[in-house]
Amino acid sequence: MKFAIVGGGTAGWMTAATLIRQFPQADLTLYESDKVPPIGVGESTTQFFRVWLNYLGLKDEEWMAACDATYKVSVMFHGFHDVDDSPWQYPFGIPRSDTYSPDYWFYKQSQEGFPGSRLAEDYNLAAQCAIRNKLPVGEYANQYYDLQKAAGFHFNASKFAIWLRDNYCLPKGVKHVIKDIKKKPKADLVFDCTGFASRFNKSKWISFEDWLPNNSAWVTRVHYDDKDTQIKPCTDCTALSSGWVWNVPTYETIGTGYVFCDKFISPEDARKEFREHLTNNVQSDCGCYTDKLFRLIKFKTGRREEIWKGNVVSIGLSAGFIEPLESNGLYSVHNFLLNFIRCYRGKVVTQFIRDTFNNHCNHTFDSFASFVAMHYALTQRNDSPYWKHIQKIKYPYNAAAQAAQILHMESSSNFHKKLSYENFSNEGLFYVIAGHNWNPFTSPIIDEMKLFSDMPDVPEDIQWNEEEFDKMPTPMDYYKEKIYAS
Repeated sequence: MKFAIVGGGTAGWMTAATLIRQFPQADLTLYESDKVPPIGVGESTTQFFRVWLNYLGLKDEEWMAACDATYKVSVMFHGFHDVDDSPWQYPFGIPRSDTYSPDYWFYKQSQEGFPGSRLAEDYNLAAQCAIRNKLPVGEYANQYYDLQKAAGFHFNASKFAIWLRDNYCLPKGVKHVIKDIKKKPKADLVFDCTGFASRFNKSKWISFEDWLPNNSAWVTRVHYDDKDTQIKPCTDCTALSSGWVWNVPTYETIGTGYVFCDKFISPEDARKEFREHLTNNVQSDCGCYTDKLFRLIKFKTGRREEIWKGNVVSIGLSAGFIEPLESNGLYSVHNFLLNFIRCYRGKVVTQFIRDTFNNHCNHTFDSFASFVAMHYALTQRNDSPYWKHIQKIKYPYNAAAQAAQILHMESSSNFHKKLSYENFSNEGLFYVIAGHNWNPFTSPIIDEMKLFSDMPDVPEDIQWNEEEFDKMPTPMDYYKEKIYAS
């Protein structure tokens, strides 16, 4: 088998690592141009990144310190529902099984008056830790959370690509050629990791811009004012006038960016708003940064109709992009790679195999796009032209906004079993719905449920042992002892 990978960066070297792990005898060459700088945005992962790391056999202590990596146990959202709304979370990991019941929680809130307490904080230990700036480790935490299974990561994507190259791929026999490839190399399969250029896969582009309109991002890195308090175990996402800002706390710096739609704000005004936000909320002297430290990235939302076309397999941005919300960039990379090794059986590739791969990738990608759309679809913000536009968007039938309407009309107490999205938990959907103060149990529905005796079972209210949180380490304390001790 002869494989060629065109394009380096995180997608290219993750592809090389996956292929050489699965096909150790393959002739594998990665071609990387020294003229194309990496995008460098994907610095945050979902919890499912762990599946790919386990496949490679990589342990945290092997790579994290070299890549400025930290753990991510939750995502904190500010201002997505309304300007002055309290933050809500999407924590990772399985909620407490002894009391967890989304049916009951939404039902109870409907009786007590919505909004009430947040679903995530009521049932998920990771959400409680994110509030307290603690890592969920120790005897008490281990009852409800496993950091080695449920946590995602923040890291420097460029450093991670270099680490994979030098410590995994090259030692296992991957050939590395520094060359700007114009023509498709001769190989059994060519993996297109050329980013938005998608140099070798020109299949039809299916755009999402009508319902996911963001198309630009200012990105930079800022230094910490106080590492002990600012290195949190979660990604912060804050909505602004024309989009939202991410803060990703890696060990050395905070990776941050303002995602916006240039139809509603100019790049210059977006950069100004971004700097003001950073100065007021992240680093006190960020306003002193020169404009050269802010990099503008243009992107398009959508995907290729055929991600595997002919002998070309697109991985990363060449396959598609949703937007940075919920860290879907690296998610699609490792998901598509693992899907590929499930489908590929050798040199003889039939159209059925390609179709099987494409159908899975398309479904996964579209489902994640729908999940991202849910974060916007239920907003009550109308304080700017951008948010007024968001409220008017007509979403595709399969989008998560439509799922919310289905949930609203659901008369069964088992509504949580009726809706699922590919490769991420139903809990994520419930956290978003609850964060937006959306309750599927309206009064008419409850009356109907009473009529048919279809009421949720009532578990005991959950109780957290507050003293046990004091025993948990802060992220910095844990990193100094376990990851960065040397």
